[in-house]
Order: sequence, then C-alpha cells, then structure tokens
Amino acid sequence: MRSLRNTDGGWAWVILAATVFNMFVIGTLTISVGMFQDRFLQNYSGSTAYISLVCSLFISLQSTLGPVASVICNMFSIRTSIMVGGTILSVGLVASSLTNTLPQLLGCYGILSGLGYGIIYTPSVIAVGHYFQKKRVLANGIALSSVGVGMLSGPHLIGWLIDQFGWRTAMSTLGCITAQMVVTGSLIFPHERTKRHKETMFCCHWNKYQETENEDINSEPREVSGKVKCVHCRRENVKISCKHISAFTVLKDKILLIIALNYFMEMMGYSIQIVHLPSYVRSVGVPPTKVPSLFTAYGLTLTVARILGGAICNDKNIDLLMVYISCQGLKALLMMFMPLFAHGFAQLVLYQVLYGVYYGFSFILLTPIVVELFGVERLATVFGVTMCIGGMSYIIAPTIAGALYDITSSYSAGFHIGGSVSLLGSMVLFLIPILRRDVEVPGDPENNECLVVPENMEHLVTIKSKASMLIRGSKECTDVTESTKGPPI
Repeated sequence: MRSLRNTDGGWAWVILAATVFNMFVIGTLTISVGMFQDRFLQNYSGSTAYISLVCSLFISLQSTLGPVASVICNMFSIRTSIMVGGTILSVGLVASSLTNTLPQLLGCYGILSGLGYGIIYTPSVIAVGHYFQKKRVLANGIALSSVGVGMLSGPHLIGWLIDQFGWRTAMSTLGCITAQMVVTGSLIFPHERTKRHKETMFCCHWNKYQETENEDINSEPREVSGKVKCVHCRRENVKISCKHISAFTVLKDKILLIIALNYFMEMMGYSIQIVHLPSYVRSVGVPPTKVPSLFTAYGLTLTVARILGGAICNDKNIDLLMVYISCQGLKALLMMFMPLFAHGFAQLVLYQVLYGVYYGFSFILLTPIVVELFGVERLATVFGVTMCIGGMSYIIAPTIAGALYDITSSYSAGFHIGGSVSLLGSMVLFLIPILRRDVEVPGDPENNECLVVPENMEHLVTIKSKASMLIRGSKECTDVTESTKGPPI
C-alpha cells in the first residue's frame, strides 16, 4: 500500500504513466467500434439495427458495468479490477475474430468483450483521482488526453490492418494489445486513501459509543463488535464509527441523480457519433479511406483540448460546473446541425475538430466535479453509478439510429435526435446550483452529533451552528488510518 507521501508525487507519476497507456488503448477501442461496424455491415447478412445492437452493446457495457467495477475496486482494489477486466477483454476480442454468425459475434464481441471493457474502464478513469489532490485536474487532463492520442493513431492502425489482412486479424491484434493492460494495471498499487474509504463515513453519532475517559487521543484504536474500527475526535473526545458507503446510499442524493440523468442524455448523442459516423461518411460519398484522417483530426483536437483544459481549469477560481455545461451545450448544437452542412470531407474535418474541442474540455471535468460534490471517498461509487446509468443510452441510441436508417435510408435523423437530447441534458445541470443551496447535513449540537464532512464539501453545509462540524483531514480530527498503516504491498 502506498502512503500519502506519494500523493502528487513519487509513485503517483507511475500511476499516471500506467493510466496514460490504458486510456490510449481505451481510445483505440472506442474509435474502432464504428470502423468494425462498417465491415460487419458488408460481411454479415442482417439489418442495420441488429448489427448496431452488437456494437452498441459492446460500448454500452463500458459504462453500464460501472457499479460492478466500483464494487471490485472497493472490495479489492483498482489494480484487481483492471487486471481482471483486461484479461476478459483480451479473450473476448480474440474470440470475436473467430466468429461466423451474428449471434456468435453478439456473444463474443457484444457481451464477452463488453464485459471486460466495462470492468476495466471505470478503474482506469478514477485511478489518477486517488493519487493526485492539488494537481488532480491537471493529472486527469493528461490521463484523459491519451484517449485522444488513441483516437488519433488508432484509426490508422486499425484501418491499415483491415485493408491489409482483414477485420478478423485486426480484431485479434487489438486483443493482444489490450492484454498489455493487465501488466500496466499491476503497477497501480492501492493508495492509503483506499483504506481510509473502507474505514470512514460521513456522519457519526457519538451517543452510540461510550465516552473514553483519561485516554490519550493518539492511543491505538479498538475494534467495535469485532468489525468496525473507531477514530478519536479531539474536539469531542468521543469515538466515531464508520461503515461502507454503498451505491444504494448515494442513489438517494438528488444531485447524483441530476448528474446521472445528464450523462445519460449526453451519451445518447455521443454513442451515435461513435457508432454511426463512419457509415454516415460513406453515405455522403466520402471515400472510406478518408475515415482515419477524420478521426485523426478528432483525436488531435481532443488531446490538445484535454491537456489545455486540465491546465486552465486547475485554477480554483474557475467554475468547473459552468464550463462543463457550456461545452456540453455547444457540442450538442454542433451535432444537431451537422447533417445540414457536413456533406464533404472538408466540412466533416471541421465538425470533428470542433466536436473534439468541446468534448475534450467537458469530459475531463466530470471526475473533479464528482470529487467536489461528493468527496474522493465516494468517487468510485458515484462514478460507477453515473457510468451505469449513462451506459444504457449506448444500447438505446445507436439501435434507434440504425432503425431510422432502415426506414429513411439516411443517418441524418439519428444525428438530429442525438444532438437534441444532448442539448436538453446540458440544461438539466442548471438544477445543481439550486439543489446545493438546499443541502442540509445533520450537525445540530442539540442532537449530540459529531459531523465529519469529507474534503471539499464543507461549502455545501447549511446548518445554523457549525461548532460540531469537523473537516476530515483537519487538525481537529484524527483518522484511524494514521495509526494503522500497514507495510507496502
């Protein structure tokens, strides 16, 4: 287990490097979905809606299995989740290259590969958040910018393999590349904050435990009921018990539901973009050989936007939520009107560049916003729930867009609908500032409660008296993990 000394330095840079590679592979996987679907349409006999279901199921499980990945992260570690997911993903991709029928492709590519993709995605995104604090936004921007590098170079690699050896060889090669994520995942040792997450909670009632008299504040903690350890609170000289924070607990949070609804609506548009854009390009007469160049433009601007966004938005004076809303709204408008002007290669390049800028700026802010609203202790759970709800749109939107193509013989309707829904999703976020003003946390001294508020959430508390409020990590409150550090793993 790595100590707090590795926060923002030391082993944190190794974690960042491992995450950069993982996100590079994830970017290549994401961008390859549309390229493989175009080949599936040419090699398998089936409706566009059916084949779209195969690809959308693969990409939807990336997010839908977020809670499963977060459970693995919380019960075991981020390291375990990445290694298990990488193994399943690699086996699924190699097996997909051997299929001969659509049902077989659905099982191997849509389900088995999607299962590994879902388990590996969430821990890869949140790993940096556990090892960086002061430089969290910047580190998150660097890590997620590697997705853009994967989207920049991945299409050329996949396109060259498909043209030279066929889509089956390209699929199996991609499976071998993803196997390397098991190696990089093994470098992500658990941070001490992971242990703190398992042993602390937000609100603790002191009257459930006996007061300790004539006991030194820094003495060793005892175990309560043989399971839960306690911490000593210097202000009240009482013991505070802790428990896990489950997905069912955070689902009661209205702000979380707003973020999840927003992500669901945003991914309605993004999933159509990922799955159907190569087919749309071919439908307007642009040669398929130009598709990798379009994704290169997208990946390049996505990479630059995420690095610059991480550097700019690392300023504490910037309202991350407003930047998030603005970028999402502009991206949605761009997608909604794209079929009206993008009928040639030059217009499509312009569309990809602008889409990469807006999407790059917006997505790097999701993790810092979640940490700001809920605390780093609930990052894995909240992020997993959000990914799960948003992942459902990956199944719905591309399938509907494929069915609309079967009816109208045009992909334009799918982009119009996807952009409109995404625009409504960005507007939903305006409810968060309203709800934040009404957040109340129990902490009335008359109720004999001692409140422990997670980092970066003290601004949400609206109680008449804050005399009983303690900020985790402050001098007034000592956590049990400070006296129970184990040896490095």
